[in-house]
Amino acid sequence: MKRLLSLLVTLNMAYVNCYADNSDASMKDMMKLLSKGLSEKKVMPVNIQLFGQDNYLLFERNAPLNRMTSHYGSEETKEIATNCIIKSINSNGLSKKRDILNNVEMFKITKIYKADNKYIVVGYEQDMSSHHTHQAAIMSVDKNGKTLWKTIVGTGKSYSEAMVQTSSNGYMIVGHDFIWQSVDKYQGNYHLMVAKVNHKGERVWTKHYSLDGGFAKGRNIEKTNDGGFVIIGETQSKAWIFKIDASGDKVWETFFDTPKTPDRAYAAHNNQQDGYIILGRSNRSGLIGDKSWIMKVNYSGKTEWNRHFEIGTLFDLQTVNQIQPDEFVVTGFFPFSKSIFFMNIDLDGGIVSKNIVKLEQ
Repeated sequence: MKRLLSLLVTLNMAYVNCYADNSDASMKDMMKLLSKGLSEKKVMPVNIQLFGQDNYLLFERNAPLNRMTSHYGSEETKEIATNCIIKSINSNGLSKKRDILNNVEMFKITKIYKADNKYIVVGYEQDMSSHHTHQAAIMSVDKNGKTLWKTIVGTGKSYSEAMVQTSSNGYMIVGHDFIWQSVDKYQGNYHLMVAKVNHKGERVWTKHYSLDGGFAKGRNIEKTNDGGFVIIGETQSKAWIFKIDASGDKVWETFFDTPKTPDRAYAAHNNQQDGYIILGRSNRSGLIGDKSWIMKVNYSGKTEWNRHFEIGTLFDLQTVNQIQPDEFVVTGFFPFSKSIFFMNIDLDGGIVSKNIVKLEQ
């Protein structure tokens, strides 16, 4: 029982949210589902990315899920190729148009983006011959799923979480990398990682960031108006937002923390006027009772306001997008349910409207 509870807290909920139709699934229901092998193939929503005005890419993957590792495939799998289904969705519903990327060669995909006539995929490779070492990677695939190039961007046990395209058609990737302080004593920590890759898929540099060598992970990245980037993630207990220039040098940083509760930032949006909108959550568990928050940070890194809001059920946050000066759209999944929510919220964190889009069975 304790082992299952631990697994429930640590499992990335986005990878298991298609196994039940009830968005208010109880803890007992979730425990029952996790106690199963979950080894059969399922179409599983993985992430949502904004593409165009009020249009989002919904990425699903048809692959077996191993419940003990939350990875696709078995512990013995060195490489797995599965079908990726790309759909268009907005608050009015799911489009019938879709792309199917066959045989995408990535052990675990975190996010997928559309760039011109191709797709950019971030995730990680797993080298089973090297003590389960995870290597953060980015790859480019054509509309049929054929790999155009694949680049390892981490330096060790690393994970890539998100990317943004640069003005020179390159890519900036954010994630985290395990940095050893003492290999002999098995001491080390995850540091937030940012990597730069040029338009040919060649890695230019990888840099690490932490507070005095402590734990830090990167979750998302957003372009700034002056050619830099805003990075969002977390330290041991605080959401961490900081800006870097094009060379990776830190310009400013700010934090968000709820007393006695760890916080994590998930998404960022540059409003192109006077700052950045940051979306995050307290508790990190993804369970009922979690509180989400939205905050504004100006272009100098100063927090101007923050608001808490509650969805009221299980949820997994994905994106935030400003549609009016005082109104934002938040998207996410209802874990253990084949549905996606679109919520319009105001500056006070109040829900203006909410629409739930059911995914086809």
